[in-house]
Amino acid sequence: MPWIHKMRPLPTRFARLSRCAQAVLILYLLLGSSCALLSQAPPPAPAHQLASDAELFFLKGEYQDALSEFQREYETALAAEDRNQALYGLACTQIITARTDRELAEGIVNLQKWDEEKGTGPFQENRRLLVLAMKQQGEVLVKRNREQQRQGNRKDRLIANQKEQIAQLTVTIEMLQKQLEELEAIDENFQVKRKTL
Repeated sequence: MPWIHKMRPLPTRFARLSRCAQAVLILYLLLGSSCALLSQAPPPAPAHQLASDAELFFLKGEYQDALSEFQREYETALAAEDRNQALYGLACTQIITARTDRELAEGIVNLQKWDEEKGTGPFQENRRLLVLAMKQQGEVLVKRNREQQRQGNRKDRLIANQKEQIAQLTVTIEMLQKQLEELEAIDENFQVKRKTL
């Protein structure tokens, strides 16, 4: 009977059922945990938060195309919210492309109009558009300010140079007036001596 101890016992029906139950339980837990993970994933962005073609043009730096697309969206929007979002994009594009104070003012006026129409509702527009527009305009204003300072410095140097030239001319005129007075005195003496002779 020594061979009996070396043999493995045959699995009983209960053991087979237990293994099946364990497999089903593990499968259930795996499926349940993956569902839990799926339910914890953030919901997809609402349709109004997806980047429009105009926003994509803007983010690529194709501002003229973005401007045209935002204008089209603004003119064809049926819902007030869509129209206002297009106005926001239009304002940001006008601000980033502005090269004159008038153009910048137009963009700011549209941004104010957007803010008024938005009311107290949540900010749903792409913040990056406004940040990029403000950054670009900040760089333009800094560059413009530097150029104005350079021009101001050039004008100041020119004025200082002209004042120096005027001072030198004043000294020269005073010297010439003295010489003229001396010559007149010499001429007067000469005339007096001539009459006496």
